[in-house]
Amino acid sequence: MGVKIMFVAAGAGACHSIIGDEAGQCYTWGRNERGQLGHGDLLQRNVPTIVKGLKGMKVIAGAGGKHHSAVVTSDGESYTFGSNLHGQCGTGTLKSKDKAEELIQSPALASVSDCTDVSCGIEFTMWLCEGKVFSAGLPQYGQLGHNTDHEYNAKDSSVKLMYQPQPQPRQIQALSQNTVTKVACGQNHTLALTKEGQAFTWGNGGYGRLGHVKQQDEFKPRNVETFSQRVPVAPDMAACSTTASFCVVQVGPQVYAWGKWKTSGDNTMYPKAFADLQGWNVRHMAAGATHYAVAADESTITWGQAQNGELGYGPAGKKSSANPDKVYALEGVHTHQVACGIGHTLFLVKPGSKQVEALEVFEPAVAEEEALPEPEAAGPGPKGKGKAAAGKGKGKAASGKAAGGKRKADDDEPAPKGRGRAKK
Repeated sequence: MGVKIMFVAAGAGACHSIIGDEAGQCYTWGRNERGQLGHGDLLQRNVPTIVKGLKGMKVIAGAGGKHHSAVVTSDGESYTFGSNLHGQCGTGTLKSKDKAEELIQSPALASVSDCTDVSCGIEFTMWLCEGKVFSAGLPQYGQLGHNTDHEYNAKDSSVKLMYQPQPQPRQIQALSQNTVTKVACGQNHTLALTKEGQAFTWGNGGYGRLGHVKQQDEFKPRNVETFSQRVPVAPDMAACSTTASFCVVQVGPQVYAWGKWKTSGDNTMYPKAFADLQGWNVRHMAAGATHYAVAADESTITWGQAQNGELGYGPAGKKSSANPDKVYALEGVHTHQVACGIGHTLFLVKPGSKQVEALEVFEPAVAEEEALPEPEAAGPGPKGKGKAAAGKGKGKAASGKAAGGKRKADDDEPAPKGRGRAKK
């Protein structure tokens, strides 16, 4: 309480959260079975806890993978912590062997420089450094962008396909002639936006999440032709879930979406205008595994498949929403940023309003505890990759369950034309 927060972060595969305050201190909380919180242990934190290993550094951005985290400092350095099983921490070395997983429990310096932003997939990391993109980690679906998945057969007498880890961050050469302004990772794919108004995607191509009409993996960045032919994308807004991608175009502005973001219906194989958010001035967006959030005008809007109150509709509200709907507990409040992980959402809001002051303060019974059992995989995913089950970790001014709802638990009523249920 009383700490001015400058950014909030999570990730499509993360069951933990990362925030930074005005002084540059970094706080983490949530699951910690692989040391992804950076506190030098494997204890779960139920409240935001300062990462002491980053003392003296000004942290300006962060992101979470399934079992690892990455942050960026004001001097352009990046520090990572958590599982380095596939080299996703980008330290340049890989000590994991066979079943012995390397756990970096305190912040370690990644082998990149001049960074301004970072994004994490489940087991890979993308750094944005002076308009260029660097990647490290698991290349299984081509998500590292180097035109290969580094697949090999680990056994001579039988078939056991493996994927060569990449612990050393490498620049993605296919984007070397572009100035990249934003990078967003889904669980196994990436969307990059450029200063020139282009959008590139690569990685797992199932459900049309790459926007190239065909469901096929892309091993290096491929230009999304929809935007090349029609309108340029805005340079700073993108979000990717497990099976969908979102961005904003400069004309309108208008949100575009592709992939699969509903449990029913067909896949959207190429970008289309997202009519449910037409007319809204979106300034920030985020995606978890299966849910979404945007900050627009003086409203906060969420939707998607959810189970843990992460949509912020309150204890009496609906748990899931196929169409965008307002978070009424934050209606009229200026939300600066949103961040989504598995089973939780963070809202960074302007303080001082009656609505914010009236929100319940989350006070857990214990601040830290032993790590919970590993979440089970669930949901659809090509090649056996599914979404992880929801984890814990909801907080105030920033949490899904903190928001009181005023809507009935009905997800089947017809949506008003043009804006879904996020009606202004």
